[in-house]
Amino acid sequence: MIAEITMVVGALKTLNAGIKTVKESGSHLSDIAGIFSTLTESKAAVETIEQAAKAGDHLLTQKEALELAWAKNAIREEEKALKKITPREVWRDMLAIQHRSLMDHKDKLEKERLAKLRLQSKHEDIIKNICGGLLLLAAFAAAYYYGF
Repeated sequence: MIAEITMVVGALKTLNAGIKTVKESGSHLSDIAGIFSTLTESKAAVETIEQAAKAGDHLLTQKEALELAWAKNAIREEEKALKKITPREVWRDMLAIQHRSLMDHKDKLEKERLAKLRLQSKHEDIIKNICGGLLLLAAFAAAYYYGF
């Protein structure tokens, strides 16, 4: 989990440098697009970490929780800086596209979680059926042996 958080923090530092470059050199679409994608990836990574913590897959330490909180704050700050250099219509469209992307990511995580639960349930059913069959076989064998 530390590696994921470190990756997010590193991406945010790169994002900050990219925003400064765009501000200084004027807005280039490819530069802004790269910043938007890095921002979206950072949000998705934070969402994945929070989802894992919420599901109980990982218990966040104080250090990890603090780094995650700093990363979320940095994401908000980078969004503010990016909003200042982006035309209003482009920003609105970007948020809509980004929201759809994040929702798709959440849906993917939920589908993976449900598939894992279905597989686990399927395995439990197989084990129950095997145990039930063995008990039934033992009952028939006992009935035959004792002549009931």
